Amino acid sequence: MQNVLDKYFYPKSLCIVGASSKPGSIGYELTRSVKEYGFTGELLLVNPKAEELLGYKCYPSVNDITSSIDLAIVLVPKKFVEQTITDLVNKNVKAIILVTAGFKETGKEGAEEEERILKIIKEAGARLVGPNCMGIINTQDEIKMNATFVAEKPQNGKMAFCSQSGAIGAAVLNTLRETDIRFSHFISVGNKADITENDLLEYWQKDDNISVITYYLESFEDGEKFTKYFIDGEVTKPVVVVKGGRTASGIKAASSHTGALGSSDKVVDAIMDQFGIIRADDLNDLFNIAKGFENFPMPQGNRIAVVTNAGGPSILTVDSLEKHGLTLAELTEETKSELRKFAPPQGSVNNPVDLLPGGTAEQFKRANELLAADINVDAVVSVFVEPVMVKALPVIEAINDIQSSVPIFQVVMPLPEFWEEYRRESKTKKPLFRNPENPAPVIAGMLKFKNRQTGDNRIKRNDSVSLNLNFEKYKDRFLTQEDVTVLADYYNLPVIKTTLVNVNDIGSVDIEYPAVLKAVGEEIIHKSDLKGVVLDIQNKKELLAEAEKMLESFNGMNIPVEAFMIQPYIQTKFELLVGGFRDPSFGPMVMFGTGGKYVEYYDDTVIRSAYLTGRDVDEMINGTKIGKIIRGVRGEQPVDMEGVKNAIKSVAQMMVNHKQITECDLNPLIVTGNNKLFAVDVRIKC
Repeated sequence: MQNVLDKYFYPKSLCIVGASSKPGSIGYELTRSVKEYGFTGELLLVNPKAEELLGYKCYPSVNDITSSIDLAIVLVPKKFVEQTITDLVNKNVKAIILVTAGFKETGKEGAEEEERILKIIKEAGARLVGPNCMGIINTQDEIKMNATFVAEKPQNGKMAFCSQSGAIGAAVLNTLRETDIRFSHFISVGNKADITENDLLEYWQKDDNISVITYYLESFEDGEKFTKYFIDGEVTKPVVVVKGGRTASGIKAASSHTGALGSSDKVVDAIMDQFGIIRADDLNDLFNIAKGFENFPMPQGNRIAVVTNAGGPSILTVDSLEKHGLTLAELTEETKSELRKFAPPQGSVNNPVDLLPGGTAEQFKRANELLAADINVDAVVSVFVEPVMVKALPVIEAINDIQSSVPIFQVVMPLPEFWEEYRRESKTKKPLFRNPENPAPVIAGMLKFKNRQTGDNRIKRNDSVSLNLNFEKYKDRFLTQEDVTVLADYYNLPVIKTTLVNVNDIGSVDIEYPAVLKAVGEEIIHKSDLKGVVLDIQNKKELLAEAEKMLESFNGMNIPVEAFMIQPYIQTKFELLVGGFRDPSFGPMVMFGTGGKYVEYYDDTVIRSAYLTGRDVDEMINGTKIGKIIRGVRGEQPVDMEGVKNAIKSVAQMMVNHKQITECDLNPLIVTGNNKLFAVDVRIKC
């Protein structure tokens, strides 16, 4: 069955509804872009006030067109949109792009109008891109479609680019001649009322004309679905994302420590790390990384050699390499010996190799060849600053001629006229980088894709779990301790022996001492803050006295105490946190790190999607300071690491299995003096 997105990117006929004869208007400029770029299909224009536009016949309305329409682009004023969409679906048009703005992005009334349009689309079995977008491009010779209102003529490449922002998309297209960005497909998705980044990810994975998938996104429409393609192993092409909104206020205010620590940008970072999605800091890095995949061999490791003719840029290069987790390669003595044969004596044959300002094209070529051939080198960064006595083009071209399975990334800082000369005269036109900091994120991104997890066993949803718990009664509330115990027992959470007792029965309880007394109640969330915890109670007399004081205190705050929780008092060596929360977009998440009442202040936590692998669990533990400590430092015995891992996996499985659970905390998960694990406080919220 043909994918409807074929009609978007490979249409045989394109209808522009709202084509205008007024230069400067969107309707005119988009029509002109389609014509001048050389669209190979049939172009159908709708304009009731004109008979002809740019040499094409105009139809008074959609209903007057007798030809079949593969793709329709709607540019009419907002008040005509609903009727236009209705006319198109009545003609069996399945692919529609709505460029017109003024819908969900403007408020409640616009959102309601958008919903009405979407209802028409869905009932007709059609699909919609937009509204509030800027169009679509396919650069391949058999299509040649620039259906945007930017009059650039993009060159064909193997990259696909989706922009949520029309303005960002336009800005990128306007810089094509300067940046030499090449792509196969471009699409602006605007409000993402129907077609989202998820549809495009699935489609582009199967399109042989695409080798790298790139996005500018301000939100993930359904992050859990987006990650499912990676979880299921369906993504085999590099995916690079610039995600706007790093400083957003984060997820809805949460009452558990885990929820409070899981801000939205941390979640995005965690998801991308976990699934091998490359997060670029900005558009420059986004397209540089895409060029890396398209034009360079894959680095086999993170050992980098640097050759330069200027000290300052090489320092910036090295700083950037270290920032991105890359290291300077240790050159072999053989390589250094060969370098000494032609390198200036005042220069350096250590890494970075410095050929000084007089370094010639031949010297640069030979140095790069030697570094690329060194068994300790996985990639080379060549940095050339153009001096008066050595022209840039011969140096760059000499290095471009090197045939090597080890990638060589060239940074050139030339006179302004070089760039036009390079575009005009270069035989290879390989991508060059303008700043010494540029190659590091490219190499790091390529390695992230290379080292991504594939084929690992992940935690999966188990639909056969039957616990006889009524989660619905807990909407926006914490579970009672009795129901927490049911879940803890089922998922083998390492909960310490706990006795629950009615406030009136505290005098008849039979327990061992020393003990811990805790107040239990729906409004008693952070017990320590409310003085709802007393440690190291030595006997029954102390127990009764502390219970009475606690009741008086809570009565004074008008907070009801429903029961008392009594646990054995244990000596604490470390306090850990294992938790879970449900992100509004990406679904179930888990967290590990330093626990206790100061958890937010330590900020020593790592989060991941709950669809974990064993490698994910190891990376969570190793990614924290406390994780390194509990493995055993300075001769100490390591903690029960299997127990820690099992606690993380158990919370993850619980979060995946039960969509009703929004937050879960094992805080603190105590490590005792003899390295045993006990969760002394477990809270679960729906």
